[in-house]
Amino acid sequence: MESGRVREGAGMKCLICVDLSDAERVVERAAPYLAEASEAVVVCAVDERASRGYGMMMRGLLGRRARDTELKPTALESAEETVRRAVEGLRRARPDLPAEGRTLSGRPGEEISALVREEGFDAVLLGRGNTGPEVPVELSGTVCGWRTNHHGDRDGLLLDVGEAAPVEVRFPPHRGEAVGRAFSEGEEVRVSGVRRGEHVHAYTLSGPAGEPAVEAHRPPEKESGPGRVHLGHVARFVTDHVECDVVLIS
Repeated sequence: MESGRVREGAGMKCLICVDLSDAERVVERAAPYLAEASEAVVVCAVDERASRGYGMMMRGLLGRRARDTELKPTALESAEETVRRAVEGLRRARPDLPAEGRTLSGRPGEEISALVREEGFDAVLLGRGNTGPEVPVELSGTVCGWRTNHHGDRDGLLLDVGEAAPVEVRFPPHRGEAVGRAFSEGEEVRVSGVRRGEHVHAYTLSGPAGEPAVEAHRPPEKESGPGRVHLGHVARFVTDHVECDVVLIS
């Protein structure tokens, strides 16, 4: 659910979710929604799979990782510093509002949703994710690996395009079986899609000789109705798994 204003009521407890890339923006734009809040908690979640200090929206190129017993100090330190700055910004904007900061580690969407349920937050405010410009891209390369989600389903592949690092190409898990039947590791693939941050969001994948393309995501021109705003993984997960008000900060 997306709301223009969180519901009113005495004792309203709000959770503000930030990451390394959007902390200042989220806190600044969240402040007007907190007129009726009596308490605010700012949280930054570090992905358990991000062993080199990535932010909450990032995941490793090789997909599912074993759970880290200890996150790299740089990851936790970055999260703690992000929270500290975000809390300071919130206190400047709303000096009358009691605010504290926390860090979490695990799978960010799941950890945030669990915190909301356990502590009874009335509203969650978080960045949409994936709000940067989408750059159309056409590229060809050789499949050199696969990406899987935490259920073990394929949701991406690694494409060797002759550069230092492979390109991560993503598709939804329900298309993973079709993509896996069409292409094997070592085969050449042509990808049409858009670049979103560090990965490519695939619309179609096809072989080099003009074989029938496999549709991954529906291209925008096939969408009906008003334009859609693509959400990041954490925003999608939280909006689907919490029952309180959710405000998505653009």
